[in-house]
Amino acid sequence: MILHVLMAVMSAAAAEAPADIVITAERTPSRVLPPTTELGDAALLERQPRTAADAVDQLPGVSVRTNSRGETIARVRGSEERQTQLFLDGAPLAVPWDGRADIGVLPAGLIGTVRATKGAVPIEYGANAVAGAIDLETRSGGPAGWRAMGSVGRHGFADGSAIATLPAGGLDLTLAASALTRDAEPVASLEALPFSQPDSGRRVNSDLRSVSGFGAVSLTYGPLVARMSLLHFDAERGIAPESDRDPRLAAPRYWRYPDIRQTQLNLSSRLELSDAAAVRLVGWRQWFGQTIEQFTDASYDTVRARQDDKDDTLGGRFVLSTAVQPFTLRLVGSAQTSRHTQVDQPVPVVTAAPKLIYRQNLYTLGAEADAPVGAGRGTLGLAYDHFANPRTGDKPGQPDRGAAAFSAAYRLPFGSGWSVAASGGRRNRFPTARELFGEALGRFLPNPALRPEQAWLGDLELTYAQAGMGVQVNPFLSRATDTIAQRVVAVAGRRLRQRYNLAGSFTYGIDAAMNARVSKRIGVEASAIVLRALADAGSAPFRRLPQRPSIEVGGAVTIDPTARLHVRAEVRHTGPAVDLDPSGNRARLPPGTEVNLRGRWAITELRSGQRLTLTASVDNLTDDVITPQLGLPLSGRSFRFGVQLN
Repeated sequence: MILHVLMAVMSAAAAEAPADIVITAERTPSRVLPPTTELGDAALLERQPRTAADAVDQLPGVSVRTNSRGETIARVRGSEERQTQLFLDGAPLAVPWDGRADIGVLPAGLIGTVRATKGAVPIEYGANAVAGAIDLETRSGGPAGWRAMGSVGRHGFADGSAIATLPAGGLDLTLAASALTRDAEPVASLEALPFSQPDSGRRVNSDLRSVSGFGAVSLTYGPLVARMSLLHFDAERGIAPESDRDPRLAAPRYWRYPDIRQTQLNLSSRLELSDAAAVRLVGWRQWFGQTIEQFTDASYDTVRARQDDKDDTLGGRFVLSTAVQPFTLRLVGSAQTSRHTQVDQPVPVVTAAPKLIYRQNLYTLGAEADAPVGAGRGTLGLAYDHFANPRTGDKPGQPDRGAAAFSAAYRLPFGSGWSVAASGGRRNRFPTARELFGEALGRFLPNPALRPEQAWLGDLELTYAQAGMGVQVNPFLSRATDTIAQRVVAVAGRRLRQRYNLAGSFTYGIDAAMNARVSKRIGVEASAIVLRALADAGSAPFRRLPQRPSIEVGGAVTIDPTARLHVRAEVRHTGPAVDLDPSGNRARLPPGTEVNLRGRWAITELRSGQRLTLTASVDNLTDDVITPQLGLPLSGRSFRFGVQLN
């Protein structure tokens, strides 16, 4: 019905310029948000990201890593991957069954803006964002035109994307297509891969193929602004095995994904009801499917088992805002339901395996109010999150769960360009169905007794912004109860992983960022996060939480020797961390430093008005070994050369 209404309005649209739609958490002069960082279109072009993962990894306080399933996921302030929620044009991008989104298969050419919100995020983001949220916004709007870019590199790497914007009266059309391929990732050091890796500079089973298409139509019709978008991507990829472990003692994942596909339809609108009231609506429908093949060994010749997954998700969010002086009020509600079907089939097939069906429902209802408080502004929010698993496959039924969430924030400007803000609150994360029931082709022991996490969050943010310079310093802390962690359990002579609840955990640290123009032709950036993340005494085999580096420091220098030439040098150091070894014992993750170089040279302008630009990039120049997870180091040195038409 919503689609029919939007199409009817489009057919009657007058010749008005489309306006932007804020489709997640709206920023207004009266609203106080927790710490937020953002990269726009120009900054992303400068950084030359290959995938959406590369774009997200540039945000201060955010790190990206590849997990043991081969998924490239984002984490805010070193949090567990499911504690960070990812949104595409205001709609959740993660598949609810797993609670994670693989942004390594999404080409970067579609993305126009990347934004990270940390701490007690606004209630529009719903439940499960207990560390923060990341917004990916697709390119949209602007005058008629098009752009294209492509590059090639080592080991069969190639990517390409094209996007066109086509204003047509009151409509604004955006069309895009992208493709990405690689035969393998480069290896930095064979010594770091003692098992399941041939004597080769190509990382075994790390190939990737991905194609995507995107279309969006926007309109303005009187007080209504609406946008409908459709994203589809297909991918296939291998998963590099954990090469720290001897297959005779603890077999790594010998997996491949021969088929990954996702289609996401988003509908968003804003209707001005009066000068003082407006309603925003976002709806989404997501279809996801994948096949996992499990092999017997690192030759990837013999399939041992196959898993087929299908997911169908429907959700929506509404925000009603109104001004009742001196207050601005918002009523927020969201609902999502997701159906997951799964077949785990041993190979060769003797008897057809049963199809298991799971369903998850998630609801949030809340309200926020903004008001002047002394010389500053304050925002106060209250919400209730509810979670249900009405279908649980062949596992025991689950009780419905619910919990309150609340937040408060206050910002006070002072001096010239300075402001200080304090924010905090409590957020909830419910375990995903995969955490409760998933067995991962015999790798995990389910734990249907998992309880939801609750996190008390606090941030103090000092900012300075003047022409040519910005500084942000942000001490933070998080006190969580029932933190979901992993342990190794011996079952019938096998070591299986299992998720369980810690009594609690405590994380604290400082997150800081700075950017400045030293001169007309030189700019500098710097960011750092120092944190300590500990489990409560006695609730884990060791107190330090796994895969949380104690320090991450990054910086960049940009130089424009001429109006046509741009050079960028980046460095990022990741400090030591710990992880679980195959037996569940503490293992050390060593520090590592990544150096990247980027260059762009605008060589000419074409008759069409497009600027032809040559690009070059070197990733991990020093070929350092960077290990965010045991047995899964990041790629070694790689080179890319490309062209852009802007």
